[in-house]
Amino acid sequence: GRGMVVVLDHGFWQRELGGDRSVLGRGLSVGGNTYELVGVLSPDDRLPDRMDMYVPLEYGQTFSALAAEGRRGEYLRVLGRAAPGMTPTEVNADLGSIGARLQEVFPETNEQLTFDAKPLREVILGDVRTPLLLLLGAVGFVLLVACANVANLLLARASSRRGEMAVRAALGAGRGRLVRQLLTESAVLGLAGGGFGLALAWWGTRVLVAAPAVEIPRLDEVGVDATVVLFTLGLALLTALTFGVLPALQATGSRLTAPLREGGRGAGGGGYRMRSGLVVVEMALAVVLLTGAGLLVRSFIELTRVDPGFEAEHAMAFRLTFQGDEYETGQLIRDRAAQLHDRIAALPGVRSVGATTTLPFGGLGSLLSFSRVDGPPPPPNVNMEIAIASITPDYFTSLGVPIVAGRGLTDGDHAEAPPVVLLNEAAARRWFPGEDPVGQRVNMGPEREVVGIVADVLQRDPGQAAAPQAFLPYAQRTTRSLRTVVRTGGDPLSLVPAIRATLQAFDPNLPVPEFTPLGRIVDISVARPRFYTGLLTLFAAVALALAATGVFGVMSYTVAQRSQEISLRLALGARTGDVLRLIVGRTLLLAAGGILGGMVLVMALGRVIESQLFGVSPLDPVTIGAVVLVLTGSAVSASYVPARRAAAMDPGMALR
Repeated sequence: GRGMVVVLDHGFWQRELGGDRSVLGRGLSVGGNTYELVGVLSPDDRLPDRMDMYVPLEYGQTFSALAAEGRRGEYLRVLGRAAPGMTPTEVNADLGSIGARLQEVFPETNEQLTFDAKPLREVILGDVRTPLLLLLGAVGFVLLVACANVANLLLARASSRRGEMAVRAALGAGRGRLVRQLLTESAVLGLAGGGFGLALAWWGTRVLVAAPAVEIPRLDEVGVDATVVLFTLGLALLTALTFGVLPALQATGSRLTAPLREGGRGAGGGGYRMRSGLVVVEMALAVVLLTGAGLLVRSFIELTRVDPGFEAEHAMAFRLTFQGDEYETGQLIRDRAAQLHDRIAALPGVRSVGATTTLPFGGLGSLLSFSRVDGPPPPPNVNMEIAIASITPDYFTSLGVPIVAGRGLTDGDHAEAPPVVLLNEAAARRWFPGEDPVGQRVNMGPEREVVGIVADVLQRDPGQAAAPQAFLPYAQRTTRSLRTVVRTGGDPLSLVPAIRATLQAFDPNLPVPEFTPLGRIVDISVARPRFYTGLLTLFAAVALALAATGVFGVMSYTVAQRSQEISLRLALGARTGDVLRLIVGRTLLLAAGGILGGMVLVMALGRVIESQLFGVSPLDPVTIGAVVLVLTGSAVSASYVPARRAAAMDPGMALR
């Protein structure tokens, strides 16, 4: 009986009330009702569902544990804090025993129902944990490709500096001193790269957070802080030292003074196999990233091809909640909602107006127990529940969804009329397989007659098929909150000012709604897959660029080291095409080794990404074929410039 109080979110308090502390204890008018402002959350408070205002959930007979009626409360999300020392397994065991007792006492409503609990972290993360871990793995692969590339360049640089190292050794420098010098250079290189990466990360995270909304928990809190800076610089230093050790040891090997004895001939000629091996590793890792990105792209394309079941063009939706003295009873709410819809429908450019309690892609909404009257019992694996939504007669017309059998709802299906229901095709398949449901009676609390079948509309996301759903006349199941759909002859957003003016004139206490085109609702349904696909594609592009750079570096160094051999071949009559085939052929051998190794990794890691795919196999031949072509083409392109340089050498170099 003391529910007319409110606690505000800190951000809302700052935005709307200027952070004024004197407003505490005063009244706030919300939806025609007055609430006493009793508190403001602190700036750091984060609730699982963030709202602007919080009001008490008043307990009453509805929540009585002993009541036999109205026991279904799936609309509530319950949070609990476990006693100290309790494990999740023990918590679920307690809940299971409660569920078993309720099954015995209330078999009609609680039969086969029980309780379980999940850690709050898992609930908040939901289904984003796996794809984010996949992206983290992709970042690790890009890091390995970059490290292999840097190691390759350091090996080439170390080989070319063998003469310098030999002179230093001849002047008295020990091997330890030379290794420290080379590792210091690697550390400077790594820290410089880490600093540049941090600058890119700072810019990239700002772009990421400012991007169109993606439902990823706490994405707005992502940023480059002290922890990120220390981690990045530490990782950059560690990888630079780790991958700089091998080139340093090679440059200061046992034959350190050999270049002096050889008079500089052949300086830097060693290490080709090692550098080639690193290129193969780079190519293999690039294969994994490119295949993953290609699979997600293909999966995303398949998702966008799924028919949502409604016509998204030229329509928009907005939500209204009726509160205040004018909406005390169900009849008053119905009358006022009908009057408002008539005013909106009379606006120029509006073709139809309908309303529902649950929009497409808005989830299943409420659930009700469901069974056939005088029908065979359902199979054991069929849940005795169905998703429900209340709709006005013109809702499916406004949404662009056809009635496939029977009739739709009409104004004649009012509160005093016989109870009726529309079923979607999924419900008809589940509850009436091989039968005509129209005219049959079902038990949904009161018995209802099935008067029509409507085409399936997706309720969750394009990757999940439509679930069984029942549509009740709004007049027979009235709620205060409605989602109104307006279909127009052109751009629906052009009517927003007129609709807002109509709402203001109709009831100034109604909250100003947010208008969302139905096309935007469809886009939001695939926003998260688009986000993951874009990031992984970016990582794969970076890995491909690094792998191509590695190929170019190795081939360029090979041409430089084999210049005498190549000029001698040309002097003895080799053609330009022969030299091109020699260099490009070696490149294709390296690419083939990397592609084969990468395919082995793809087959081993296929199950990791399989849960994120829709309509595509982890070993999709189209994707794999495209990856092979892209990598082969990149390798040939990267080796073409060194090959042309080799073919253009002066044959007289061999004599000089």
